[in-house]
Amino acid sequence: MAFTDQVHLDGDTATYQVNPAVKKYTLSDLNFKKTKLGNYELTQSLNPMNAKANVQLKLSISADLKQLKLAILTASGLKNVDIFKGDQFAEEREQYQFLMQNLIIRQVLTKN
Repeated sequence: MAFTDQVHLDGDTATYQVNPAVKKYTLSDLNFKKTKLGNYELTQSLNPMNAKANVQLKLSISADLKQLKLAILTASGLKNVDIFKGDQFAEEREQYQFLMQNLIIRQVLTKN
């Protein structure tokens, strides 16, 4: 998956992009880890209490803070999960919305 200017998950009504006002220290405060290539990566579980349905959010921001990648993956990180289908992932959807709203408030992302 390549970095893009805007990301949109299947089933989600929102499109996200990197906020032009984002600061590197804000990413560090929010537990983004710097990769060997200089990109910033956040991996966050969407339901740590339920190991069977454990899915995670993976958000990467390029080193120049202009592009991003976004995915919802299985706990192993190998397979994409569609949390917007059916009621099986209702709690994960709620946690996803909360995390994304927090990133918007902290001026990491903007929502279109």
